[in-house]
Amino acid sequence: MKIKLVTVCAFFSFCLTASAQIQGDGGAPKSKTIQPSALKTVLFQEPDVAALRAEDAINDAEKTGPWRFGYNNDTWINMDNAGEWYELTNGGKLWIIKLKCKNAYTVNLTFENLVIPKGNELYVYNEDKSFILGKFTDNHVYEGQLGTELVPGEVAIVEYYVAPQNKAIPVSLSIDKVTHGYRTASEYVEKGLNTSGNCNMNVNCPDGAAWGDQKRGAVMLVSGSNGFCSGSMINNTANDGKPYVLTANHCYSNPATWIFRFNWEAATCTNPTTSPTFQSLSGAVLRSRRTPTDFCLVEITGGLQGGTVPASYNTYFSGWDNSGTVPTSTVSIHHPDGDIKKISFDDNPASAVQAMGSSEATSSWMVSWDRNTTTEGGSSGSPLFDQNHRIIGQLWGGGASCSNLSAADYYGRVAQSWEPAGSNSTNQLKYWLDPSGSGVTVLDGYDPNAVSVSDDAGIQSVTEPMGTYCETSVTPSVVLRNYGMNNLTSVTILYASTGVAQQTYNWTGTLAPGATATVVLPTMTVNNGNSTFTVQTSQPNGVADNNTANDLKTSTFTATANALPLTVTISTDCYGYETYWRILDGSSAVVLSGGNQSVQLPGGVQNASASGAGAYGNATTYAIPGCLPQGCYTFEIYDDYGDGLSSSSGPGCSTSGAGYSISDGSTTLVSMTSATFGAIASHNFCLGIASPCSSASPLTATTASTISSGNNGTATVTPNGGVSPYTYSWSGPGGFTSSNQNLSGLVPGTYTVAVTDDCGTVTNATVVVQSSVGINSADAHSFAVYPNPNSGKFTIEFAQDLTEEYTISIMDLTGRTIYTTSDSKLKKVIDLDNLATGKYILNVRTATSSTNQSVLIR
Repeated sequence: MKIKLVTVCAFFSFCLTASAQIQGDGGAPKSKTIQPSALKTVLFQEPDVAALRAEDAINDAEKTGPWRFGYNNDTWINMDNAGEWYELTNGGKLWIIKLKCKNAYTVNLTFENLVIPKGNELYVYNEDKSFILGKFTDNHVYEGQLGTELVPGEVAIVEYYVAPQNKAIPVSLSIDKVTHGYRTASEYVEKGLNTSGNCNMNVNCPDGAAWGDQKRGAVMLVSGSNGFCSGSMINNTANDGKPYVLTANHCYSNPATWIFRFNWEAATCTNPTTSPTFQSLSGAVLRSRRTPTDFCLVEITGGLQGGTVPASYNTYFSGWDNSGTVPTSTVSIHHPDGDIKKISFDDNPASAVQAMGSSEATSSWMVSWDRNTTTEGGSSGSPLFDQNHRIIGQLWGGGASCSNLSAADYYGRVAQSWEPAGSNSTNQLKYWLDPSGSGVTVLDGYDPNAVSVSDDAGIQSVTEPMGTYCETSVTPSVVLRNYGMNNLTSVTILYASTGVAQQTYNWTGTLAPGATATVVLPTMTVNNGNSTFTVQTSQPNGVADNNTANDLKTSTFTATANALPLTVTISTDCYGYETYWRILDGSSAVVLSGGNQSVQLPGGVQNASASGAGAYGNATTYAIPGCLPQGCYTFEIYDDYGDGLSSSSGPGCSTSGAGYSISDGSTTLVSMTSATFGAIASHNFCLGIASPCSSASPLTATTASTISSGNNGTATVTPNGGVSPYTYSWSGPGGFTSSNQNLSGLVPGTYTVAVTDDCGTVTNATVVVQSSVGINSADAHSFAVYPNPNSGKFTIEFAQDLTEEYTISIMDLTGRTIYTTSDSKLKKVIDLDNLATGKYILNVRTATSSTNQSVLIR
């Protein structure tokens, strides 16, 4: 293989402008000067997505397997048969390979035979290094295996760094699976983000406030490299933070390649528009599993610190109850469809039943969800808690969904999995969760980060301010928690916002240890623009706080003074990445925008990438809130392909609901008129004031023209009513077109103009440019007759230099005068609709001339 010389990146913090390291120990790749376009690429073709989705439809409904998001390309790529080696100026070297899955939304990898001696580092990242996994060290590898998180887009680059002192030490790396993510949005993790049914409740909604500990233990896991399940950290009687995870047996695959995602949740009850942050660990070892109750217990092996989950993950090991006592109510915390963390409630007792084809009676708890909550595919393996916040089962399956809220779900019972007859350490929970053999039937949870102090109050979360506000007056709301052992009866709450002085609120009440209360603070005036809200507790029960680590919380928000709310709703077609939109104010400044920023205006260029910043997913609805001052605006939506939102089908996609709208909450201000709008559609709307269009008088148009002696005629149109500005679209003889208001250099003929005002109203008008044929060349007073032939009504129009009176006479072919009139106007309308059809002689006479012209009446 080629050896190339590149410069090592010495100052890692300056090598990357935007990185997100969510798995691994942090750090930066060493390939500072190597361009991704120069790398050797292994290309994987797109799988049959339609066939995969047909299979998914069955699995999703039954929840009997992981929620599949990808197709596994089995391969055997290693350092000997692919990639390139590069020598570094610091004496080390790099092995790099570029993997491309055509049209994939995400790519994730499974490594085997992986050896990373101390000092060596492994990274996986996307092409622009805005998303980096690593550094991976030997601490992340279990039995030579490692699975990675999902890299956004269709490209993943693998970089293995060999430190100078290790160049003589043999290294090894094989890529066993390259997973093509076909069920995800173009922006990272948007596959899951907000794609579960709309009845799912975010875990940080008010109903979930009492479950703050248990949510910290709930995890999402990637199984088999291509499927999502749920699970929970679970405590054991040693209370030692052993990283056990309880999930479903039907989620089982090689756990050495599993990924465990922690803390992926909305900060509030509202769905976020971008992915919340999270952390991941990789690799596990199987401890026990069993089919009749569908449980699987694994122990995480990769990325641990001190033998347990890193303290920065703030995880919680939930307690359990193996007694089999019927719960009075139940709760489940889960990741439906691989979405952010949700919570479900059954406010009635569960039933012990035989279900899901089990060979054992009472193998499952049967629950039916309340409070408009449910589970979905991807929820499999999630914990079922009793009213005492202890795990009593894990999700096996069932028919519950947003479209079938009354259907039951079934959870394998911990009581049946504890010590089944004839079982041993490979198929029971007791051996692992009660290592001391204590025989206890209930165990409370374990918080490795808890501080056992007498007086300890803290802010658990900030509910308000959060997000977008159309005013600068906000009312903060926080969740106060008693972390101490004594009842909390008073505490001082200090809060401030960017540029706003700190304020004090003295709370009194009674909170038992571990209890929470929502505290609404006095309304405060904040600064215009982006701000950070800071709130902290002090003096619990009138004494110094014994633990200040949990006192402070922050939130970010945007406030716009004297603004009005609006919501832009975009429902994409089957090529969501082609869409970009923006709102412009009266000075054409962009005040709000969304969608794929790589779409080149004015659309139809066909150069956008599915991995472009802000790109939308396929067949997905987005509701984007905003605040704008009172006024009138222009909404523009662009399509990169140039076919609007008309693509109702695509690879693995079908939709009939594509469209867009803007609403102020009570009135629809903008709505799509046609899905086939091409490269761009534009709409004008007003916010907070009546639109000029609603009060405008009807749009009409008048026309005028002058005579043409060949190609020197003129025509003009004058709009009346409607709302300016106006646009014009002329058509005429010989394919003539123009967008001007006034025309010149015209040949004789009939011209039609469509006038469009600023409201989109259209009116049409016609004008005739007459020929000067039949005018006496010796006559100083030229005139035209039109139309000719006619029905008896026609116009005589004179040249502009006419200054004397004229007499018009109409004679039949016998010379008999049948009509006469005198005038001095430049334009004279003659109405002889009582005359018989035929040919007549028109005579125009002045003091100095006399001219005849034939007139044909039909």
